[in-house]
Amino acid sequence: MAEEQIAPIVKELKEALPEADEEELSRELSRYIRFGIVPQEAKKAILRKMGVREPSRTSIGHRSLSELQGNEIGVEVTVRCLSSNQRLQMTQNGERTLCTGLVADETMIRRFVSWEGHALEKDKCYTLKGASVRTFRGELELNLGSYAVVDEAPEGTLSNLDISKLPRYGAIIEVSLKDLRAGQGNVFVKGKVLSAEKRQIETEKGAKRIVDGMLADESKRVRFTSWHDFGFEVGDVISIKGAYVKEWRGIPQLNFDERAEVEKLPEVDFDVMRTPRLAAEELQQSGASDVEVAGTVIEIRDGSGLIFRCPSCNRALAGGSCTVHGPQEGIVDLRAKIIIDDGTGALSAVLNTELTEQVLGMSVKECETKFCDSESRLVDHLVQKLLGRDLVLRGNVMKDEFGPSMLPAKLDDHSTDPLEEAKKMLSAMEVP
Repeated sequence: MAEEQIAPIVKELKEALPEADEEELSRELSRYIRFGIVPQEAKKAILRKMGVREPSRTSIGHRSLSELQGNEIGVEVTVRCLSSNQRLQMTQNGERTLCTGLVADETMIRRFVSWEGHALEKDKCYTLKGASVRTFRGELELNLGSYAVVDEAPEGTLSNLDISKLPRYGAIIEVSLKDLRAGQGNVFVKGKVLSAEKRQIETEKGAKRIVDGMLADESKRVRFTSWHDFGFEVGDVISIKGAYVKEWRGIPQLNFDERAEVEKLPEVDFDVMRTPRLAAEELQQSGASDVEVAGTVIEIRDGSGLIFRCPSCNRALAGGSCTVHGPQEGIVDLRAKIIIDDGTGALSAVLNTELTEQVLGMSVKECETKFCDSESRLVDHLVQKLLGRDLVLRGNVMKDEFGPSMLPAKLDDHSTDPLEEAKKMLSAMEVP
């Protein structure tokens, strides 16, 4: 069973058994679940085994979302579904459907979760009966368990609900830009606007003016989309309270709308003119826009050298064939796929045509002419030019299940002063 299902029950057990070891409780709970016992019944069995009665929970009737306190059962609420997502989750009891999303009433917005197939539809109103309330990651959420009943509410229910006047889901969290993670809501950040492009888009509710741009503090640069024109300009230092975080290819992106509080601040001495330099270790957690990574090339990967690209979509051909357009007469190109290590970790990088030409000191045409008889000779030449070389790469870092990967737009040699590097290491280790 997924850890996110077990963790809240282990927490309840720990509250009832403060002297017990939490890891032991987790192992015991997992053992019961492996035998096919549902989690709540397993919890009761463990408490009985330890001679403790399960803490009583209050069964209540109809409530507004703002009235919920946590640890309640038998809750009835009338809500509108704002978002709903389903995915298959593998558990120790087999594959199950997890449904999560946000619901709202006149008082606030809360998260819901169901492992029992309760699939709420966006923009529909429901009366939820027999729900329970639990705390997960510091926030109350509605849990639609096996005893919950989901009924569509009568037509006209919550017809006057104005979502824009409700606070965004979650408690306000103040973070630096480097600590933004996809899925966070209600974040509070400060930064300097490096770019801001206003444009108009079409939505289901008609034309809407948005602002796309880049925000920076001393730790990181992050792309943003403002779904409301707050009137800030390039160069303004602003605070944003009530933003939320999405991601594109593992790169966090900040979003905020008219519910956010945006305030212009006095000029803050952010060192934003210099591109932030991040460690590979930091980039294991999240991708980044426009950063520097300095390290040593430790490997030239397969797929480097002369390649052929599809003339229609620019994808690299494999065996003369494009995965989308089939067999093609490819266009010759050049690239270098490398692994760079900065002492905290490693990440992959793909040097584009221009950067690979810069490294080799030769154009694509010259490489094609000189190494047409042996591709391996070109790869050997790349190894001689790159392996063991200290570089500073600048560009976007994307992250997926295989780890961080950089697409550099710029490449420079990295020269270091051993004495200065030693001083930095001693300072980081807090050695007097």
